Amino acid sequence: MMPGTGRHTHRAQRRRHGPAEARRRFILDALERPRTQAELRDALGMSNSGILHLLRRMERDGLVRPAERIAWTRIWERTTEPAAARHS
Repeated sequence: MMPGTGRHTHRAQRRRHGPAEARRRFILDALERPRTQAELRDALGMSNSGILHLLRRMERDGLVRPAERIAWTRIWERTTEPAAARHS
């Protein structure tokens, strides 16, 4: 049997996705009011590219959106409705 193809694979994937889900929940809670990307990055202890990647994925899922950009400061806010509801 090849490594990673056994019965423990699902458990390992769940463990790996746990911290990502916690970060997503934290961002959604933090965006009760608009916040800068730097505030979110510092609160989660992430890199610039890491927080941007996470916010872009959440934007793709319809959870957050960039509200404003002032010079190099990007401000994000929570969306009011899921992306699927907006497209129908």
